[in-house]
Amino acid sequence: MEKNSSYWKKWIAAFIFGVALITVYKTFDNLSKIFAVIKQIISLFTPFIIGFILAFFLYPLTQKLETKLSGCKKEILVKHKRTISVLTVYFSFIALLGLAISFILPSLSASLAEFLRKLPEYIAQLEIFAADMVKEGGILEKLHLDGWVQSLNFRSIMEKMLSKDVWSYVEGVKGITSTLMAWLMGIVICAYALLERKSLLRIVRVVVGFFVKKETLNTLADYTGRISSIFYKFFFGKMVDSLIIGAIAIIGFILLDVPYAVLMGVIVMVFNMIPYFGPFIGAVPPILVVLFSNGFYPALWIVLFIFILQQFDGIWLGPKILGDSVGVSPFWVIFAILIFGGIFGFWGMLFGVPMIAAIRMLAGDYLDDGKLNLSVSVGKKEETEKENKAE
Repeated sequence: MEKNSSYWKKWIAAFIFGVALITVYKTFDNLSKIFAVIKQIISLFTPFIIGFILAFFLYPLTQKLETKLSGCKKEILVKHKRTISVLTVYFSFIALLGLAISFILPSLSASLAEFLRKLPEYIAQLEIFAADMVKEGGILEKLHLDGWVQSLNFRSIMEKMLSKDVWSYVEGVKGITSTLMAWLMGIVICAYALLERKSLLRIVRVVVGFFVKKETLNTLADYTGRISSIFYKFFFGKMVDSLIIGAIAIIGFILLDVPYAVLMGVIVMVFNMIPYFGPFIGAVPPILVVLFSNGFYPALWIVLFIFILQQFDGIWLGPKILGDSVGVSPFWVIFAILIFGGIFGFWGMLFGVPMIAAIRMLAGDYLDDGKLNLSVSVGKKEETEKENKAE
């Protein structure tokens, strides 16, 4: 009897192994179809994804306002503190969005359209400028780079960059109407997500609780809060810093008669969100535009202005706003930008620093005793604070 049982167990194991192999083979053989289905599912949930992301970033403001309302003497404010705080933050966000669409977007889109129209002309000027630099009598003549410059095709490089980062996204969108509808629905969902956040979190806890123990669930919730805090501190700090730098850049570009001043200022603002490398990348478009439009010496003034602006941000404004928001050393900042930027592109460069901070926090806690335990991190933090006070 035992021999028969063992015999059947071997055959069942072999059968399961064979089914697993066929499943893996079929999965890899139909990856394009599987990805197409996943993409379709994600597109259906796009409004919810947008809504939850917006709610995630608006939540800290609602929480702060709710805490302030808790200390009010008027009972009606205390009773409806969540509704009041959510609606105040939500409609403030809508108002700011409306102002941006009404005043900034038209000027920005007109500048972008004009810039793209003149882009081939700028590329042609860039090719002539590079050739003049390396030819006989040029500044870089002795480096013998003429062959290398001739092999470069700036037009094809620019086309590849645009096709990879911009046009692929545009082609992936089914239409302006569907995109606008997704965003409008996402903005509406954001309000309900903020109002019903406790019930939504309760549902998530119940669902996850079916698969993990209560202790693990509590630890997971604590770490989710800590990781969220890292992202909040970094994102809001960099956003405020970049908005100030962008506003100063726009004013400076207008005074220095830079073409597409608003567009160039927005570029500086967006890339300023990326630590270390961002300000240098954001400085290239305005310098090149001024170089080809106004000449060499006006471009030098732009270089000087951007250099002073970056020093002001790096030495005073950045530390004042951000402080040690994520506690990551320069080495890990550069590592995060290069690695996550290489994998996820612009978004990887933007969120690479808080991601590496979260990974280091998890790895540090795990290496202490071979498991994730919030008390370990809390203990370490208290010890560090005591040492700092003692010093």
